[in-house]
Amino acid sequence: MVAIPELPQDARFVRALLQSEELLKQQASSVFARCDLNQNGQIERDELKVLCEAMHQRIGLKRLDQIELGIRLGKFDDDFSGGLDSAEFVNLYKSLLQDALGEDVCEPNPPARSRSRGRSRVSKQPSLELANLPSDPRYIRAILSSEQLLRQQALAAFGELDRDGNGQIDRDELFGLCLQLHRKLGLKLPDDIELGVQLARYDEDLSGGLDRHEFLQLYKQLLQESLARAALRLNVGDEVIVPYLGEESGRRYHALVTSVTEEGAGRRFVNLRWLRPPMGQRPKEYVSGHGLDDTEYTRVPLELVKLKAEADTTMSI
Repeated sequence: MVAIPELPQDARFVRALLQSEELLKQQASSVFARCDLNQNGQIERDELKVLCEAMHQRIGLKRLDQIELGIRLGKFDDDFSGGLDSAEFVNLYKSLLQDALGEDVCEPNPPARSRSRGRSRVSKQPSLELANLPSDPRYIRAILSSEQLLRQQALAAFGELDRDGNGQIDRDELFGLCLQLHRKLGLKLPDDIELGVQLARYDEDLSGGLDRHEFLQLYKQLLQESLARAALRLNVGDEVIVPYLGEESGRRYHALVTSVTEEGAGRRFVNLRWLRPPMGQRPKEYVSGHGLDDTEYTRVPLELVKLKAEADTTMSI
């Protein structure tokens, strides 16, 4: 089974893709490159079977038999070539995502709770698991790229956080949100002073809490901060895409992380081992001829480094 890390992992990310044509095309392009095993620029029946099996395992797409695979292929093969080019594949990929979404893709449900406005205020429990928070950087980018999706997600998170049902997010409830973003995405956990500053910054009517409109602005800021922090979460052995500083082209190449070091003023560097190209697979995407002995240009500023899994969502590799 070919690993396809670009595939969405749950129904929320599927909905994000289906609501953004730009993001859908980026994802489809990345998945196309991964599934085109013979590199002929087309997705054929056997390659489509691999994709559908991966989508079955990842997001619950119904398994397709040989006849159903042929029907899918024929439906989107506009030029009758026997396979799907990248443009035709986008429409097929969208169709498969829609089918998977209709297959009751598993995702956690928000906990049921009373919304009585008359009950006394209950202190927020920081251990609450929030079902509607994004779980990875790709999903954050999807949310931030769509105002409609951002509003939907913010309102869903607001509903989970507002445990006392007073229509506002107070300090304790805001801490619960920050704690979950810290656990899931590495957001820096604010102390009491920072928490108060965040609350005051967006509390436009000085009510001591955030209504839905005010919370939307704060939620967007926290997602942006989480996305920035996620870039710092590199582990030894991660495959990354980085420029080779021994040349001026700015071209990015494949490498493995060997360590992350920090110098004065908080400047971080990633130490790398350059990867040699796999047999017959686009050697221009790998450093060749020089630098491969791990003695030259293997230290790159962190801000120039992208995780391969994330880079695949924004460019065809």
